[in-house]
Order: sequence, then C-alpha cells, then structure tokens
Amino acid sequence: MIKSEPFGKYHKIVLTGEKRNAFTWNVVKRLLEIGCDRDVLITNEGPVFSAGLDLSVFLESKDKVLEYLFTIHRLVKKLLGCGGRTVVLVKGDVYGFGVEVLYFVDYVVASGDAFRFSLQGVNFGVFPPYTVALGRRLFSHGHLRVMLNRDFTAREAAVFGIVSEIGDFQPNRLFQPPDYLEPVRPRRWLLEVVDEAVPFLYRLAEVGTREETRERIRKFLGKA
Repeated sequence: MIKSEPFGKYHKIVLTGEKRNAFTWNVVKRLLEIGCDRDVLITNEGPVFSAGLDLSVFLESKDKVLEYLFTIHRLVKKLLGCGGRTVVLVKGDVYGFGVEVLYFVDYVVASGDAFRFSLQGVNFGVFPPYTVALGRRLFSHGHLRVMLNRDFTAREAAVFGIVSEIGDFQPNRLFQPPDYLEPVRPRRWLLEVVDEAVPFLYRLAEVGTREETRERIRKFLGKA
C-alpha cells in the first residue's frame, strides 16, 4: 500500500512494500484519490522502488486486464496534469512500469547510482507499453535499444534522461521557489501524445492473456 502525508510545503507519498511496491489495484486507486495541486514527492520503503505492474492481474479475464491497464493510464494522465511539481526519490531497484512511470514526472532523484533498472518483463510476454509507444519521443535510438534489451543502472538511467540526478535528496532546493524553477522542468507536453499508448494497452491485454504468457507468469510468481 502507500502512506500519504503533508510534509512541509509538499505532499509526501511513500510506497510501503506490498508485492515489492507493485502498482496493484489498491495502490493505483489510492494514488488516483490523492490531490496533486501542491508539489508532490513520491518515494519508497524497502529495497525495491517498484516491481511495476501487478502481474497477477494477467491471470484474470481479458476485460479485467483492460480495466486495470486503463486505470494505470488514468494515473499516467493524472501525473502529467498535476498542478504542482511531481518529484520522485528512488531508493531501490526499479522494474517494468516502475521505470515507465518515471517518464511522466517532473524530476527523478536516485539515492544511489547502482540501482537496477529493468524493462525485461518483455521476456515473459509483458512488454512495456509506454516505452514502445513513446520511447522514440523520449530517448535516442541507441539508448532505447539498451533499455529494451538489458538491465541498466541508475547511472545509465541518468545518461538516458530517466533520472535527473543521483545523490542525497535536497527538498529545499527542489521545492522552495525560486530555486526549484530551474532544475524541475514539467513534462506537461506529454499530455498531447500520451494517448498514442492506447493501442499498445489493447495489444498488451491480448498478449498478456495468452496461455503461454500466463504460464510464464505463473512460473515467475511461483518463484518470486
């Protein structure tokens, strides 16, 4: 689940460890309920920032999977439309949609340079829809190829443009004007193109509910 609390001049949201901080139904619905007219900081407890999508959803009906994916899409559009600035502090490894959600916030701080970033859910059939749909708008061809073919570090994520800085989090610098106006740049322009991902959400629901994909997911969840 998540913890949500006012913290100084911004709102602090902490992913607290359920399913390695996967974006479960409960987490996504709670995030949708939280206002973001003021500045927001999102961070994590435990060794994983987020395990990404809740893979167990893909063992349900295709209609349920679509409902889940479009709820995720509502969250993406909410982040892009927030009135305040949205900053993420990554304090652990990041997987799947946990990586992708970072594309839609204003600033990302990683507290260490060796954290693992991975989009390799594609290996068992769950491809990263936002990376496939929007990756060419966000990353160079060479960087995108690396992201889709192997794990990479927080240091590499900074080179690619996913992570804004690595080091100690300094809320005063990021949240108190006028200082934060320069380092924190909004990603609002993505609102104009984010629906390009919609066909890929339908495709993911189709591929993710195939029996061979479900069998891979069952084996993966059995080992997790």
